[in-house]
Amino acid sequence: MIETVESSDKLKVRFLSIDVFKGLTVILMVFVNTLAIYENVPAWSKHAGDFGLTYVDLIAPFFVFMLALNMNISYQKRKEKFGRKKAILRYIRRFLIFIGIGFLLTIYIGPDGFYFRWGTFQVLGMSGLLLLPLIELKPFLKLSAAVIIVILHQLILFTHLRSLIYDSIEGGIFGALSWGSMMILSSFLAESLTKGKDKVKSYFLFGGLICLVLGFGFGFILGISRAYISLPYIIVSVGIASLIYYLMYYIFEVWANKHEFVKKEKFFSVVGKNAFMLYLIHIVIVYSIYQIIPLNISSVIIFSISFVNVVIIWFIAFLMNKVEMIIVV
Repeated sequence: MIETVESSDKLKVRFLSIDVFKGLTVILMVFVNTLAIYENVPAWSKHAGDFGLTYVDLIAPFFVFMLALNMNISYQKRKEKFGRKKAILRYIRRFLIFIGIGFLLTIYIGPDGFYFRWGTFQVLGMSGLLLLPLIELKPFLKLSAAVIIVILHQLILFTHLRSLIYDSIEGGIFGALSWGSMMILSSFLAESLTKGKDKVKSYFLFGGLICLVLGFGFGFILGISRAYISLPYIIVSVGIASLIYYLMYYIFEVWANKHEFVKKEKFFSVVGKNAFMLYLIHIVIVYSIYQIIPLNISSVIIFSISFVNVVIIWFIAFLMNKVEMIIVV
């Protein structure tokens, strides 16, 4: 569906801070995905491995977090406008589309036939489907559900399924439980956006700090691991995302009231308005680069290409914003 700014009811109450957060996330994803398979990329721009944490490990959680931010607000508005049934069906369709696109993008064709693989879109779709039945619960119940699910996943990691999760892309089907708990926990924090500005600090700032402390605390016992999508990794990631979003909220929703120029931000926000479509476009560009550039190319060149890729995506976003085009699923 293509909407113009004038016709989109959603944009009339749009949070600039959410668009900025989404734009930052997409730009980071474009940058690191360009680097992903090359040999001479330094360790700090790669996933941490079995245990540890780099900025690259935070980007997928940021995607989950931004999806939860949007969903809390847009679901409520759609329910009020069209009713609960149509709102639920719309989101079921949306997340099934995510999963379908994910399978199409990750299909592998080899000499022995073809098969489908797991990927980021499947993670987002499954996480959304796990959150949907809980979206209207009271915050405490939503938080309780997130805690139960993340503990369940951590318990699974103590079984023989641990190796299956480790060997699967994004943890596979069982890993969806952990990503889903991340989505639900993020949705709990995002409740503050519908409760007034006085709640935002309590949820995003203090909630983020609590997640960070608990995550690093459990990390000493269980290990922070994106490979296993461990409990500490989930909590730490949500905590960092929450603190970064709070900073953006303060700048673009609070500080901007006294500094009008802040509301004119046109770098990250133009990307955030079309995050889904730009993510798809970047996949095409990245895989084209993979076919052309040798894997052992120097880090200076590949970092330069990554920056160029970011510029291309931003320019496309700028043009889409200029003609007031927003593509939603």
